[in-house]
Amino acid sequence: MLLKSLLLLSFFCISVFSAELKTDYTISSQELNASAIFPQIKDDFTIYKFAKHRYKKSFSSAVLIQTFKEHNVLLEDKSPGIIHFKRATSLDMTPLEERIKAYYLSFYPSMQIASVTFKLHSFIQKLPEAFTLDFKPNAYQYKKSTLQLTSPTSNKRHFISYEIHASVKLFKASHNINRGKILKPIDLVYSIEPFERLKGSILKTLDESELRVKKRLNEGRILYEKDLEIVPSVLRNKTVYARMVSGNVHLEFQAKSLQDAQIGDIILIQKSDKQRLKAKVIGRNLVQIE
Repeated sequence: MLLKSLLLLSFFCISVFSAELKTDYTISSQELNASAIFPQIKDDFTIYKFAKHRYKKSFSSAVLIQTFKEHNVLLEDKSPGIIHFKRATSLDMTPLEERIKAYYLSFYPSMQIASVTFKLHSFIQKLPEAFTLDFKPNAYQYKKSTLQLTSPTSNKRHFISYEIHASVKLFKASHNINRGKILKPIDLVYSIEPFERLKGSILKTLDESELRVKKRLNEGRILYEKDLEIVPSVLRNKTVYARMVSGNVHLEFQAKSLQDAQIGDIILIQKSDKQRLKAKVIGRNLVQIE
């Protein structure tokens, strides 16, 4: 009879919760208490205390169930997996968001940025008044990346992951374009698409400089700046007008350029008699004999 009474008393000393653990929890203090998981618990206790700059902590559901059991709380939970906890912060991310937007707009002026979302890797209560950002190499090509925030006064470093939600104007080949072709508006179509992943600086517009394709581009291919080059002032195997000045003697004749070149370059030209001469490019299809 005494044994039965002790067992009954022991049973009533144990709280039984029939609930399913969630995957993610956000807590408002430095201490992770049992009440953050089950607010109705009577005898609260601390499960974990975050270090000052610690932002998140994960436990397996089995570990949590055992921890509650040690405090006479039985969880009737059958959901395996990892349970994540993170500290809530009232951090105003606006200054950081504006800096990230400016970074991307410096590469894509036509980009329309809706928002930037963040994931902290350490706890930050407040952004420093002055800070520097170090982006990963070519971070502007990616929708998601991680940067380093540094305070020059404290030398503290924080790593922050972000995701940019934006759309961007892309120029694409309207048909198959062969290498060496000088681009015309008819060769391009553009569309505004969600920003996901790019492979370099994109063509922004066709300006006054003539551009030609450095390699064959298939229809629908995004045009990147690396795929294009300014059309040379002098083209290989094309006719140029050559000038020769010696005292009062001015001589002009036609010749063939033996290479592509821009203004200021020294190239070889070939006269009609096959003689080769060095000449300096001084204008469009115009050279001067050195």
